[in-house]
Amino acid sequence: MKRRKLKNEIIQKSLDLFRQRGYEAVSVQDICDACDITKPTFYKYLASKQTLLSYFFSSMAEAIPDDWYRIPEGTDCYQKILDGYLMFMRHACDLGPDLYNQVFISNLEEYMGTFNDVPAFTDLMVDLIREAQECGQIHNPSDPKSLYKVGVGMSLGYGAYWCLDEGRCNILEDFCRDLGAVFMHQDPAGKEVKA
Repeated sequence: MKRRKLKNEIIQKSLDLFRQRGYEAVSVQDICDACDITKPTFYKYLASKQTLLSYFFSSMAEAIPDDWYRIPEGTDCYQKILDGYLMFMRHACDLGPDLYNQVFISNLEEYMGTFNDVPAFTDLMVDLIREAQECGQIHNPSDPKSLYKVGVGMSLGYGAYWCLDEGRCNILEDFCRDLGAVFMHQDPAGKEVKA
């Protein structure tokens, strides 16, 4: 228990430091000083400063609330699909463009599995896309799993563009609009989709 608590403290304090100063400006020694630990203690828990980046997204996947996996009667399937993609995109926005950019860079240098699918999440999203096709909210007749992958690719691409633009563009609204175009979204009730 003590080990897990210290590891979580290292992860959280490093995130705080990265947000305050920027990823490149924070050294392992800075993290050790903030946690009141030595470098050998840091390396006992984490392989490198870069390794910390994978925890910021794995914690997001673990934080998906259990009730999100339920589809109650009358659920707006398309809105729930958007909510699923936006859950991860908002998490990326919360990290900020500098830190999210570092997540991309570190995974390009050595893939750490940061962007791996969460199987239960993927299965639910595919089911939601299928239901939205059946009820006429999505008119794109492509395979639901393929459409899900297109949405994932779009969300990663929009995230990368947001990093390049240093966080100035509104990726959430742009993503919602453009996913609607790809999925050929049609809301039978004429409701506005929320980002």
